[in-house]
Order: sequence, then C-alpha cells, then structure tokens
Amino acid sequence: MARDLTKGKPLKGILLFSLPIMAGLLLQQLYSTVDSIVVGNSIGEAALAAVGTCAPLTFFFVAFAMGLANGAGVVFSQYYGAKRMESLRTAFSTAAILLFGIGIVMTAVGLLLGRGILGTTLKVPPEILDEAVGYFSIYCMGLVFQFVYNAVSAALRAVGDSVATLIFLCISSVLNIALDLLFVLEFRWGVRGTAIATIISQAVSAIVSIIYMQKKYDFYRFKKGEFGFNGQMCKLTLKFGVPTMIQMCIVSGGQVVIQRVANDLGASAIAAATAAGRIENYIFIPSQSFNNGMAMYTGQNVGAGNIPRVYEGMKKTLLLSVPICIVLMVVSIFLAGPLVGLFGVEGEALTLGIKHLRFIAPFYIFFAVYMPMVAVLTGSGDVYFSTGITLSGLAIRVLATYVFAYALHCGFASLYYSVPIGWLLLLALAFFRFMSGKWQTKRVVKGGPPAQPAEGPAPDEEINEEN
Repeated sequence: MARDLTKGKPLKGILLFSLPIMAGLLLQQLYSTVDSIVVGNSIGEAALAAVGTCAPLTFFFVAFAMGLANGAGVVFSQYYGAKRMESLRTAFSTAAILLFGIGIVMTAVGLLLGRGILGTTLKVPPEILDEAVGYFSIYCMGLVFQFVYNAVSAALRAVGDSVATLIFLCISSVLNIALDLLFVLEFRWGVRGTAIATIISQAVSAIVSIIYMQKKYDFYRFKKGEFGFNGQMCKLTLKFGVPTMIQMCIVSGGQVVIQRVANDLGASAIAAATAAGRIENYIFIPSQSFNNGMAMYTGQNVGAGNIPRVYEGMKKTLLLSVPICIVLMVVSIFLAGPLVGLFGVEGEALTLGIKHLRFIAPFYIFFAVYMPMVAVLTGSGDVYFSTGITLSGLAIRVLATYVFAYALHCGFASLYYSVPIGWLLLLALAFFRFMSGKWQTKRVVKGGPPAQPAEGPAPDEEINEEN
C-alpha cells in the first residue's frame, strides 16, 4: 500500500518503509549467496572464481538500471509529495519506456563486448575465462527485465509502497534458489545454470510487478493512448537519473579496476575476495535500506515543502543505523572463519578471506553514517553533489589500492587497506554538504508548497528546478 511519509512520526514512517527494503535486499543477497555456495561446493573453487570475477561487470549493469531508476524515483516521490498525480503518471510512462530501450541496448553491448572486457580489461586468468564468459553472456540476456523491474520498483517506492517490492523479490529469490538447485545439482549445467536461473527469476519478478502496479494504483493505470513518451519529462528524468546512474556505474567501474588487482593475484585471491565480498553485502543491508528509506522520505517531504521534518528524520535514522552496524561489526569479526568457509573455500583462500573481513569490520561505522546522510542529498534532488562525493571517494580508493598493490607490494591486503580511506572521505564530504543546507534549494517541483524554515543552516529561499 502507498505510504505518505509527510505525516506521522518520522522514525516510524522511515522504519516501516525501510524494513521491507531490508528484507528485500536480504533476499537478493540470499539467492546471490546460494549461487556462490552451490557453485563453490558443487562445481569447485575455480567455478566460484569464474562467477566472482564477473561480479563487477554484472554490478555495472545493475548500477546502470538502478541509477536511472533511482534518479527517476526522486522525480516520482516529489510529484507524489506535492500531489501532482498527472505529472507523476507522465513521469513514470516516460521513464519506463526510456529504461526498456536502454535495457535492450545494454544487452547487445554485453553480448558483443563481454569476452573482450573479461579477457583484456579484467585480465581474467585463462583457466577460468571460458566459464566466466559463458556465465556473463547468459546473464546479459535478462538485462531488459532488470531495467523494467527497476522502473516499476522505483515508482512503487516513491509512493511509499516498499512491501510490494519485498513480495516481488521474495518470489524472485525463492524461484532463483529452486532453479539453481535444479539446473546445477540435477541438470549439471554448471555456472551457466546459475545464470539461466537468474534471468528466469528476473523475468517473473518484472511481469508480476507490472501486473500489481496496474491493478493497485489508479494513478499508475493508463487508458489507451495515455502511456507515452514526453520529451520534457524525459529531460527532467535524465537530469536526476544520469548523475545517479553515473555515480553508481563509476562505483562499479572502480570495482572492475580493483577486481583486476585481485585477478593479478590468482584464483585463490579471487575466491577469497568473492567470499568476503558476499558477506560484506549482508553487513551493508541495513545501511542501504535506511538510505533508500531516507531518500524517499526526503523526496516526499521536500516536495511537500517540509524541510524541518527532513532534519528530524535524519537524526532519528542515525540513532537506529549506528547501533545496528556495531552489532554486525562484532558478529563479522568473531565469526569470520565460519562465514567465509560457507563458500567452499579452504587453505590460502580461506585465510585471505578471514583477514579481509576482520580488517574491514571496524570501519562499517563510516558507511552506516554516510548512507542516510547522502540519502538526504539524493532525495532532495542534490544529485550532482552526491555524485561528486561518490566519485571523489572512489577515486581515492582506486588510487590507494594501486599504490598498496604495485608501489608498496602489499599483495591481497591492497584490496582492503584502501577501503576505510575512501569511506572516510565520503563521510566527510556528505557531512559538510548536509550541514551547509544547500540541498534545500534543489527541489524538483515548481509551484508546490513553499518550503518551511529548516532547523539547520538555511540557504537562499528560492526553490526551482535548477541545480
């Protein structure tokens, strides 16, 4: 159901919105983990390395889809907060058509360039290259479903309906796990079986989400001839979507660059980084969920002109996010061995994975504070600055990784020594922008309710569409 985040207790609204997202992210990670566990234990460490070395590339396409959709979601949420339903509908139809077209293009790009990127750019070891290419090629065939699903998911989250997206992810996850077990253990299709399971589950999730949205919300229901493409709305969608997309894609690109360092260290290092990375993805779920919740909360309240409520929600979210992070930090330090061992790695790979996890854990606190704070910038429409923050943090991390790896010869440790450096910069930049209050001037909606005075530092009063 839709949730109006401009009313009621801020923490309750954010929490009720964020919890389904948290559960959804958990399910996503669950079926990704099942992929890795099934591959690592049933096919072998080399197969796990083959799937793991594709992760930065698959994340690149996910980032492309989610970046554009999340940027469009800023527009959706602010129109919804301002009760501009006709504009909301036009924005959605335009974004859906745009993402569908881009999904088709990205499928072609992945199929044509996959082997070259994996073999040349990423320098995947020859002994696992064919397996990696086979997995990646099949994965690309389902990209259009991923782009469509993200457009629908952003539209539902914008009106506060995060429960529906949880249900869709639940369906997708259960189906993916069942097909994984069938294709890999029963049919013996190897890593290609995990890719086929993924695209089938994504297709089902996309179709079910479209049917639900059309039946549930009349303002997303289109009569004949209404579902169309609006040039001006496309421009506005791209204005907020492209910076967010670039931000996420460059983060993914940075992962590709860092993955190359792991590939230079051999299959054991790749398997160790894959296992540790899967565990970290679970640790990040609460922070990412609060990021999504705070972004939609900010979007609706900025659209409604209620800036003080944004400050209040931010404070309450941090009081919840930080303690959760501390608990997860302790768990990952003391249970690092059993957690990494779940993925079928042993010997050198197991030792490296444990070191990785234990080193990173104390710095999770940086991430837990940064994510809700940057969500305010994104939800308010301050996407150019939030993109700049991400690029700066990533650039520092990539540079540090290469310095540690090739100048200081730190080996596998290069992959995690650089992480806290990048996170600390991200946090510092987001904190100073948030405290400046300049994000308050970035509202999308013209002619909406006037912005109320903020509790924090107040910038110029004029609010328009320019950034």
